[in-house]
This record gives sequence, structure tokens and C-alpha cells, in this order.
Amino acid sequence: MAGGWFLLFLLAAALYAVHAVTGLVRLYRPGGPGTIGRWWALVAAILAHTAFLVARGLETGTLPVESRLDSLALFLWVTAVVFLAAGRPYRLKGVAPLFWVLFAAGAMAALALASREPAPRAALARFWLVLHLVPVYVGYAGFAAAAGAGATYLVQERLLRRKAVGPLWRKLPSLETLERVDRLALALGFPMLTLGLAVGVFWAERNVGLLGRAWYADPKVVGGIVVWLFYAAVLHVRLFARLRGRRAALLTIAGFILTLASFATVHLYGSARGPAEAGAPRPADIRAGTR
Repeated sequence: MAGGWFLLFLLAAALYAVHAVTGLVRLYRPGGPGTIGRWWALVAAILAHTAFLVARGLETGTLPVESRLDSLALFLWVTAVVFLAAGRPYRLKGVAPLFWVLFAAGAMAALALASREPAPRAALARFWLVLHLVPVYVGYAGFAAAAGAGATYLVQERLLRRKAVGPLWRKLPSLETLERVDRLALALGFPMLTLGLAVGVFWAERNVGLLGRAWYADPKVVGGIVVWLFYAAVLHVRLFARLRGRRAALLTIAGFILTLASFATVHLYGSARGPAEAGAPRPADIRAGTR
């Protein structure tokens, strides 16, 4: 990977960390670091992050997913966009410090993995790559938002039960708001994951001669289906069994842990020849197979 592009993401990760740490300080000490400087750090981080993805996309000629760092950086970027879009309408200001701490940790983890990643390999045909991966990543971002709302729900509920009405309690959204965010995030994530998986299966069926008839046993495919089945069950019990409150929050958190495990397993240990596999057939073969 070109050093310049790597430095862009390194800069973004450092700025995310600055924003996260100063946000935590202000959460417990309202007179802490200035708000303007903290938000400028976030703006600069997002710009550097976006520049990294654009540069890698231009370099590879497709979505930036040809390496572990590319994939993780794209996932983090989509997650940040979803959180920022939902933050103002759903008053998630109190959740933001914890979110950005976890986000910065994810960026640092992506950098740690970069030195051990394999050399980039050929990817899907560009059209199918976009149709498959963009919905999947948006779905994962929705699950991340649902898990964040669930975790905050547990914290808020604990504070209320202990009657610990302090500065932290005042900055957190109400339990009703968190429950609504959880539901809406799941309502976004599940259909997008369904769309992404459906496109991947359609592409694999059209290219069974290139991928082999056992493409469905690929770890990436199996992991995606397991995550889909889990969230289908979560939505079922939430909509039809009217599961709410603490148990619903725990389910969404467990689902996101499963999602991360599936994502990490594929990117750490690789994948067989499957719809989004970086080690798929040569580009010329793929173009021939999609005609």
C-alpha cells in the first residue's frame, strides 16, 4: 500500500482519537477542552478518512475493499455517516463520546492489521461489487447503531434504578428515545443486509463455473447467513412477541458481537472463492463470466 494513503488514514485515526478523548473529558468535566476545537478535529478526521478511501478507490479502480485496511476503513466510514445522520434528529449527544471512543479504537485496530495484510488481489466485477458490498456495509452500520443504542439503554436503565441522577444521566437520551433508535436502526440494517446478500447469491449463481458449486460453503457466505438468521429472529421477537427493554437491548448487542465475529473471521483468516472474495478469479475471467 502506498505510504501516502496509509498516512492519510493514520492522520484520520489520530484525529478521531483526539475527538473521542476530549469528548469523554467534557462528559465528566463540562469545563474541559473547547467544543469548537474538538469538532474541527472530527471534521478533519472525516475529510482525511474520505480522502483515503477516494485515493484507494482511484488506485484500484473499484470500491476500496482489496485489503483488510481498505475494508475496515470503508466499514468505519459508513458507520460514522450513519451515526452522524441519526445523531441530531434522535438527540444522541450523550451517546457520542462512547461511540467515538469505540470508533477510534476500531480505527487503531485497522491500522494494527495493516502491517499483516496480504497483498491486494483481484476483486469482483465493479458493478456487482458495489451492489453487493455497499448494502452489506450499510446494514452492518445499522446494526452498530442498534447495539450502541442498546448499550446506552442498559447504562441509562441502571442509572435510573439506582436513582443516580447526575451529569451523565442528564446527557443521555431517554429510554423511549433509545428504544426507538434501536428499532429504526434494525429496520435499516436488516433490509440492507438482505439486499446485499441477495445480490451476492445472484452473482455467485451466475458464475458457478468460476466459483465452484460449493461457493455457499465459503466462510464469508456462511457468516453472512448466520448474521441474517440471527437478526431475522431478533426482528421477529421484537415485532410479534413485542420484546422490549433490557432483553431487547441485550439481543441487539449480542447480534452486533456476532456481526463483528463474522466480519473479523473473514478478514483475519481469509475466505474461499465467494461473491466478495478478494482472491476470486482473474478480472478477465470475471468479466467473461458476467456477460
